[in-house]
Amino acid sequence: MKKIFFLLTITILMLNANDKVYQGCGANEQDARLNLANNISTKIESTTFIKKENSSFFGLSNYTKIFTRSSKQTTNLALKEVTISKKDGEVCATIKKDKLLELTKSLISKVTLYNPSILPKYEKDKVVKINEIISDIKKSIVLYGVFEDKFSKSTLNMLENKLKLFTNLRAKYNSQFAKITIIGDYTKLLIDNKKYKANKEIFLKDSEHKYKIESTKYCPIQGEFKLLKNQDFQKVINLNNYNLPYIIINANKKDAKLTINNQPYPLGKKYIAKKCDGSDISYSVKYEDEVKNGTFELNANNSLTKEFTFYSKKEKRKFVELSKSYEDSSRLEIKYGYMAVDIDDDYKDYENLHTVQLNYITTRYAFRYGFGALYGKGDNSKAYELYYNIGLQLANISNDTALHIGSVVIIPSLTAQIGAGYHKLYKKDDEQNYIDKFDDTDEITWENNGIAKLNFGIDFLVNKNIGINIFAQKQYTMERAVTFGTGLSLKF
Repeated sequence: MKKIFFLLTITILMLNANDKVYQGCGANEQDARLNLANNISTKIESTTFIKKENSSFFGLSNYTKIFTRSSKQTTNLALKEVTISKKDGEVCATIKKDKLLELTKSLISKVTLYNPSILPKYEKDKVVKINEIISDIKKSIVLYGVFEDKFSKSTLNMLENKLKLFTNLRAKYNSQFAKITIIGDYTKLLIDNKKYKANKEIFLKDSEHKYKIESTKYCPIQGEFKLLKNQDFQKVINLNNYNLPYIIINANKKDAKLTINNQPYPLGKKYIAKKCDGSDISYSVKYEDEVKNGTFELNANNSLTKEFTFYSKKEKRKFVELSKSYEDSSRLEIKYGYMAVDIDDDYKDYENLHTVQLNYITTRYAFRYGFGALYGKGDNSKAYELYYNIGLQLANISNDTALHIGSVVIIPSLTAQIGAGYHKLYKKDDEQNYIDKFDDTDEITWENNGIAKLNFGIDFLVNKNIGINIFAQKQYTMERAVTFGTGLSLKF
């Protein structure tokens, strides 16, 4: 004869066949007891019926041919005579199998007495009671599956018949409920301006309803739902998705002053707003005579961590002094570059070159000019150039302001190079070129050809006499190469 009963899916529950005990573990005694109880008989949201076959799985039978019934009722099972112990760094709650059997017998005896005559008078109360009865019946069927050899076959039939009876009774009543499950600490749940407890079934009219959740730790949450006749509404709200907005404003100068909404506030301390309505708050940081401002939008989970960098008047004077060293000076530039010839499609088969440039530059306020020379070499290719530099530089903005990145002063410049050059290029070496590399088809030569380049560079000042330069050059004659490189700028 085929037997049908529930399979309870669990993750923490363990059956020790030798000791005949059930066990649930957790971080503390409360969690351990909860896991033990829950894993045996609670949170039966969906119950699976299966046909039994002869095999074993954790002391229970293994099954096939699955079909499902659903229940929205969540219940709790209180367990007595539980032993508490520690195991592998966790606290474990254990109940002996014979004690669990006693609990099963007691519960089935209780279910045996259930009948429609015990239901309360009012429809709303009837629905609550029927849900409790259905929950007890389902738990009984689960525990019957654990101890089926201890009961008669008629016991399962009785349980299934009662489950069918009270399930059908539940369907007759039109009372529908809303259940809002809240994860996190909340202060108040309001539905239609009336206070309720969360995580409970709240029976309401089949109409539109408004809810609001208030909390001291999270943003207020509000919404609407519509209850239809005989259709329940359930919603899970994780308050961790509605954290109050906060800002942390800091500065590199500890004596800087912070105000938030025009009120003084300590630097580096978290400011938690109490609103989440999308409005803005303002913040301002002042150091000496410099002020930096900003705004922050108050939305759930919005946050801002920001540190402002200030420089003292003494530091700013030093920046200006360094910058002014480029206003009137003579400098020798020694640069290494990589000339990318193959960047142009017409010369993609030709060698790239390594170059060395020497420039003698005179700087006068916003201008820079002077002679220069270049030598370049590839595996076989060579380049020689003589040219004149003329261009612009941004040496000093004002008497109290200089360009800098962090604490390093920079001097950007844009320079044209006009002159003449000799370039002899070979194709990139391959077996054929090694044999015929002096063949006209593998060689391009420009003699006494005009040079026209545009150079963009930035000098990073180490001190008044030494700068580190990075640059990029675009050539507009001959092979139209692009050169990237770095070098030194030395003041004479």
